[in-house]
Amino acid sequence: MKKAILILIAVFAFALYGYAQNDIAVEVDSTYANRAAVDSTLAGKDIFQMLKSGRGSFSREGKIVIDQTPAVASAMSRHIANNAHKRSTGYRIRIFFDNKQTARNQSERVASTFKAQHPGINVYREYENPYFKVTVGDFRSKEEARRFMNSIKGTYPSCFIVRERINFPMM
Repeated sequence: MKKAILILIAVFAFALYGYAQNDIAVEVDSTYANRAAVDSTLAGKDIFQMLKSGRGSFSREGKIVIDQTPAVASAMSRHIANNAHKRSTGYRIRIFFDNKQTARNQSERVASTFKAQHPGINVYREYENPYFKVTVGDFRSKEEARRFMNSIKGTYPSCFIVRERINFPMM
């Protein structure tokens, strides 16, 4: 009887420990907050379509069958559409920042060149007296922004990461 109780307590403690490991600590402005683990590579993608089509790393071992009513997909689409205008704090990469007389034309050229080279990345061109600025991307984490910045550093050597309000969700 005592062995059964000890085994039950050990199983319960192990399950509780495993449950606690699902949360990760995230550094936010020098403070730590527990957040659920989120795969930001899936941000803005239709997970239902990805599962049905068999794309993605989660479908390598077999076929996944989704049995859902159209109301679920409709509710998800409606939720995304209703929240598309919301913005969140994140990171962008500033690829141009100047106040010369030719800065307006240069910023237009830089923005159009970047759009042609990276069609899936959003480009934001703005004028904040006296500077013309071109920032790119909508990154949720600084690490994502740093990875992308390193990939474009050869073309834009003076680029740097800025913290801004980004579009959410990323489409």
